[in-house]
Amino acid sequence: MTLQLPDRKRNSILKNLEMLLTTKSIRIREFARVLGSLTAACPAISYGWLHTKSLERAKYMALQRNADNYNAFMAIPNKLHDDLIWWKNHILIASNRIRQHKYEMELFTDASLTGWGAACHNEKAGGLWSRIERTNHINYLELLAVYLGLKSFANTKKDCDIILRVDNTTAISYINRMGGVQYPHLNHIANIIWKWCEERRIFIFASYIKSTLNTEADRESRNLNIDTEWELASYAFSEIVYTFGKPDIDLFASRVNTKCPKYISWKRDPDAYNIDAFTLDWSTYFFYAFPPFAIILKVLNKIIHDRATGIVVVPQWPSQPWYPLFKSLSVTKSVTFRPNKYLLISTFSSVHPLHGQLFLVASVLSGKDFPSREYQKQL
Repeated sequence: MTLQLPDRKRNSILKNLEMLLTTKSIRIREFARVLGSLTAACPAISYGWLHTKSLERAKYMALQRNADNYNAFMAIPNKLHDDLIWWKNHILIASNRIRQHKYEMELFTDASLTGWGAACHNEKAGGLWSRIERTNHINYLELLAVYLGLKSFANTKKDCDIILRVDNTTAISYINRMGGVQYPHLNHIANIIWKWCEERRIFIFASYIKSTLNTEADRESRNLNIDTEWELASYAFSEIVYTFGKPDIDLFASRVNTKCPKYISWKRDPDAYNIDAFTLDWSTYFFYAFPPFAIILKVLNKIIHDRATGIVVVPQWPSQPWYPLFKSLSVTKSVTFRPNKYLLISTFSSVHPLHGQLFLVASVLSGKDFPSREYQKQL
């Protein structure tokens, strides 16, 4: 149940590829002929279409520069090298499985101008866009939502087919065609999606769903948990690292505000190391934690329970019942940050509502030698 090229065609294409790899310029007509042979071979070469889009773009741009004159010469850009090498390495051995339209996973995705959402098997994921991501067109954001949804739900999948339910026809086209020529930024994200799939031998197919039926993914894309998305400004975090050292992991973060390459999110997140910090043993890390204010006491309790050590940032609120416990757990001098409208930042809001009166204090806390009876007194 596979499609394969005859050896004669494989060898013919290989000769053409070797010619392109050793040639600096070529007539557009000859380049188009070789590209045509690759395109014709794609039904029998798994992921072949993915590795033709850069070649198609190069031909398209060459024709634009030369008033559609196929007899003109074009340079072969260096950026084509990786795709040409891919074809050279695969042309003699690759085949393509005949699809049976049996999908192991059905994934719903959606994007708004503020965030993304995904749903699968009654589970949901989503989050806000970063400031840079929000500057993109909605078509790009829809494709990015697909990528984040796949990473959230299919990161451990291999050798399977997945059907995507998407309510944006442009995104569907760029997914099912493994990219496109006209819009490089859309082709770029489609390329990222399909290379992620290729590494796992996953095949995806996008199907249209009406927006009115894509309710769960749509809801997640607009679910703005603004209060939990505040992060410490880079200048403040740099001072913390300079004073206390570099932490191993950020315990309370998302992909748009993490301070460490490894982080834990509070719900499904495409790049998170794990979900829900309270389910892990903190003693194996030198962690960084800037928790939501409502769970500070729970964080201190966890540090004692796990006999853990890490950097914790909290408001300087001496009247709070947890503050004496915070001071008792501290094993270093504290770093205090004065009120500043730039101290806390968010992808969605520019100024924290308490910016004019909020002092923050950071210190290394440790529960290793903290007596349990003293802890009981603090509680």
